[in-house]
Amino acid sequence: MRKLIALSVALMLASFTQLEATTDSTLRMSNVIYEGDVRAVRLYQQNSGFSFPILTLGGGASLVLEFDQIKSERDFYQYTLVHCDAQWNPTSLSKTQFLDGMGYENIETANFSNGTLTQYTHYSVSVPGEQTKPKIGGNFILVVYRNFDEKDIVLSRRLMVLNSQGAVNMQIKQSGQVELRSTHQQINFSFTKNANYFMPNAMQDVKTVVLRNGEWDYAIDDLKPMFIVGNEMQYNQTLGNQMDGLNQYRFFDIRSFRSSTAGVRQRLNIANQKHVILVNDKTRRFERYFNWADFNGRVLYDNKDLPMPAGTAFESDYCFVHFSVAADAELPDPVYVYGECSDWRISESHRMFYNPDNRNYEGIIPLKQGYYNYVYGVLNSETNRLDFREFEGQHSETENNYMVLIYHKNPAMGFDELIGYGLKNSTSLK
Repeated sequence: MRKLIALSVALMLASFTQLEATTDSTLRMSNVIYEGDVRAVRLYQQNSGFSFPILTLGGGASLVLEFDQIKSERDFYQYTLVHCDAQWNPTSLSKTQFLDGMGYENIETANFSNGTLTQYTHYSVSVPGEQTKPKIGGNFILVVYRNFDEKDIVLSRRLMVLNSQGAVNMQIKQSGQVELRSTHQQINFSFTKNANYFMPNAMQDVKTVVLRNGEWDYAIDDLKPMFIVGNEMQYNQTLGNQMDGLNQYRFFDIRSFRSSTAGVRQRLNIANQKHVILVNDKTRRFERYFNWADFNGRVLYDNKDLPMPAGTAFESDYCFVHFSVAADAELPDPVYVYGECSDWRISESHRMFYNPDNRNYEGIIPLKQGYYNYVYGVLNSETNRLDFREFEGQHSETENNYMVLIYHKNPAMGFDELIGYGLKNSTSLK
């Protein structure tokens, strides 16, 4: 075992600080990491820790952006916001039209890692700052760049600002289609606008987005209301508003390198690097649904080996995590580990490779200490999306968070404004 791991490490150490990033620094209107030494990126609500990055216009709440860079020197970063339409295309509005202030903020808080084998710098900042306060609702791209050069981009994140003009009501139920009743969930919803809000052409000017657990790559964004009754738009389609229920996320706990934790089979120290061998996973394709608490694919970074938790953001170490999942034969399409741990992307650094000797898919991924949710997906070459059925199965009983976003083309300025937001958990499934 140690010889095999040592060989794997020898091949990986040179690239430990350079995980997969984009091939160029052109700004993408999505959640993207542009440099391979940037890790553990999170943008979340400051008060609740909830990971869906949405703010209320003028509400006073903040988001927190955090990330690590795997080097022991500090860089000087700034961030700005770019306004986008409902399809995440940049609008023609100038910054003075959608932001109060100078339009950028310095990222002042930077801490060097302390007591870790892997040396890194941890950055954090509250969003928005005094110089980047949104004046309008809608979609925004947060762009982090280096040394005041907006072309030297490090990362980008999506966030939303809600200018509420009504109420979203949601109902999660089993699919109305008989053939999908045991595997899919149906999201019925309505939006009731405020009586004094001007909306002359709702059928044409309103756009909706339905998200499962905040995953943009699997969004439903082409729904039109079935009925408009007074101020209420009803979206109760039998077709089009259904999503695969999937399964509860798998999990493992590497918050401690000293104590026994869930999902961990063995811990090793090799070549001055920490290794965690996870239990061998099995396919759940033909298993009955079993409910357990999960974080819907999220990561909680934490270090239980510390006597005091205040410094865990920069006192948590990185390690090589060894994944394996049983498969009788190699599949024709590649297999990936997926979740917030992969930045919700199909990442080559999270690809699994088939080992015919023990009939397992195996992979080694550098990760920070924490509590992780994850699943295995098979890449569909036609859709360029992951299919989770092979290893995870699909169930209509699965617990998921669903978000509904309502956009309206502002009649005065012509941009898409976010005017409605709803959140509901499928445990209320009818």
